[in-house]
Amino acid sequence: MGALTGIRMPKLSDFDEYKILRLHHKVGDAVKRGDIFLDVMTEEGNERSVGFYLGGTIKEITVSDGSYVREDSLLGVMDEDK
Repeated sequence: MGALTGIRMPKLSDFDEYKILRLHHKVGDAVKRGDIFLDVMTEEGNERSVGFYLGGTIKEITVSDGSYVREDSLLGVMDEDK
């Protein structure tokens, strides 16, 4: 088991609130760096994808489709690969 790491919402625009359109993974999924985690809509109306910056296994997801998140919000927790 690797280190537990928080999955955080990166800054994607000048505004800091984003609507989650679609989650691409669920708890228990193994992911690698660069895999798409979710799609969001920015306040400017642009759709953007958010990818993983680490590889590992998703242990918890704290958001859902349709919810709003701010920059640096906790999106979930993963067990980071070594």
